[in-house]
Amino acid sequence: MGLRELKKQRTREAIAETAFGLFAERGFDRVTVAEVAEAAGVSEKTVFNYFPTKEDLLFDEVPERQAALVAAVRERGPGESVPEALRRLQLAQCNRMASPGFAIFARIIDESPALRAKELEVMADFERVLAEALEQDAGLKRLDARIAATLLIGVQWQFFLLARERALAGRHGPAAARRLRAELERAYELLERGLADLGR
Repeated sequence: MGLRELKKQRTREAIAETAFGLFAERGFDRVTVAEVAEAAGVSEKTVFNYFPTKEDLLFDEVPERQAALVAAVRERGPGESVPEALRRLQLAQCNRMASPGFAIFARIIDESPALRAKELEVMADFERVLAEALEQDAGLKRLDARIAATLLIGVQWQFFLLARERALAGRHGPAAARRLRAELERAYELLERGLADLGR
């Protein structure tokens, strides 16, 4: 990464961190983009250059997460299935999603209808990006790729909601992370085994 790109990345991170602090303190709906800009020492225009919407200030890691989904499909090991690769990716997030910082993130979302709507948009984008990766890099037919992406992101979505629910209830730390890992393993086992026996 060149100096120019590094500077832009640091500016983006600084704006996002400033916004997170303000949202945590006062709530997302009670903070304006102008206030974020002032606290970060940049112009409001600069904020919007990095973040197209106010909601993107909180969901600042979405591009990175999308890239990780594509990389998991594209760079999986020889003989490794797509579900195995995505399970490995998500298991690596368990400690973070059982942390006090994630509990703050969960509270900010829970208090804002605008952020809960944005969350749905983010998951739809994840599904689209993963479907494209499955079609282009895993060689699936378009419909197969879309169905598989819906199922795989469904696991991620439910995992995220469960982690959020636990965080809001004050359950975090190593024990919470272990429980999340066990439940994620079970979810992928169900997905890989198929649903033919479900409910019998």
